[in-house]
Amino acid sequence: MLSTRWIPTVLVGLFLIAGCGGGNNPAAPPDGWQTTDSRWWKEGVDTAKAFPNLDSLTTMGVVDQRARMEPGGDVSREQFNRAIKQSLLPLYRNNPMVVDSLFGEYAAPQLEEVDLSGGVVGEQGQLKEEILNKNQKVAYEAVTEYFREPQRQKSPDITWPDSLRSEEYTGIVKLQVHLAVEGEGDNAVARPDAIKIMSGPNPTLNKIAAKATTQATWEPAYILKDGNWTPTESWVRFDVPFQMR
Repeated sequence: MLSTRWIPTVLVGLFLIAGCGGGNNPAAPPDGWQTTDSRWWKEGVDTAKAFPNLDSLTTMGVVDQRARMEPGGDVSREQFNRAIKQSLLPLYRNNPMVVDSLFGEYAAPQLEEVDLSGGVVGEQGQLKEEILNKNQKVAYEAVTEYFREPQRQKSPDITWPDSLRSEEYTGIVKLQVHLAVEGEGDNAVARPDAIKIMSGPNPTLNKIAAKATTQATWEPAYILKDGNWTPTESWVRFDVPFQMR
């Protein structure tokens, strides 16, 4: 057997997966989990809530369909804020409604100070890079003063069966995971209770990646409320690569 290392987008950490539910089959769901071809969830999970479409701010319900900004044309405050929100898409995916609420309360007032006259739109109908980068940083810092993104604590080595060790079965499994919070305060931990396989090279490899994910843990996302950091549910996306060595 050959193990392939799970490489998250933010933090790399490894541990060996012990057999649980499904015996030694690395593609079988653990006890207490239900599955379809592309979705895994713990029994009792509200699937209508756990599998949102986080592809864009529009599918999240945060903004309406974006209207193209015309090069050299006027830009409304709404268009400007929408462009800054779009630049924060990875942050929004952690918890769209919470992040957007914090954006409106803390980031938007700071962005009101930005002068939108004098050609802030580039030739491609987007905010000029220097303007976008500067105000993206302002908005990100304003939001993350009150919201902490989830951080990976524990990640698995993934068993890659010999029967799938060929170029035909190499590729990347893309996953979206809902993290539920267990415990309180400093003792809180976030664990997957719903996993969406967005794409992957092979149904068996997709299941192997999903099963390994059920064993991972995160430091939860936190919201600052009344001077206290309170753990909250969140979502994460990451890739699991299966590549020949």
